[in-house]
Amino acid sequence: MTLRYKTLLKKTLFICIGLAALTAQAATKPSRIASFGAGGSNTFSVKSTSWRDPAFGNMGWTHNSDWGSFTASAGKSKTITLTSTVAGFHPGVTVWYRGTDDTAPDNYVVDHFYPQGGNFVEFGAKDETSGIGIGNISMQIVSFGYDQDGHTLKPGLNGLTDRISGKMTLTFKTAKAGNYIFVVGGFNPSAKVSKTAKHTVAVNVK
Repeated sequence: MTLRYKTLLKKTLFICIGLAALTAQAATKPSRIASFGAGGSNTFSVKSTSWRDPAFGNMGWTHNSDWGSFTASAGKSKTITLTSTVAGFHPGVTVWYRGTDDTAPDNYVVDHFYPQGGNFVEFGAKDETSGIGIGNISMQIVSFGYDQDGHTLKPGLNGLTDRISGKMTLTFKTAKAGNYIFVVGGFNPSAKVSKTAKHTVAVNVK
């Protein structure tokens, strides 16, 4: 077997494995998705690396993060403020739009992990427990960012500064009317912050 043939075979196997992993994923339900209506406040509980975990391919953890939703008209300016009182904890947030292409119930998301800065889509999604089809999940990225105060900038992740470590404000415009979903988690904590315990984050949407 030539080196070229071996290389081609390996690439083919990697592609097949990747496709198998994609087709094997099944939709999951976060433990809750807090409804903010057009705006409001709530307290979330998240782990310190749940928004982006280097030990998990730099993906976010669906069930170690906390979730919210809100409604908005087109062209509306929205602001999400996250505040943690835990020294060394840095929150992050990602917002998606669930439009007409999203036919699945809004209490489902694609998988047990999520991308911080990209679309989150699965056509022909199935419930992970029953295997029953639930429709299409189409979560289109709107905005994202993290609290950069207190640590170095991570390129491509929209580090936000306000000179207050543990607090961040994300402001964006809603291009379309309808339902929006967002996830809050922790990112790049200091060494003294527990990675196994959940930490409270005050969330305000307006």
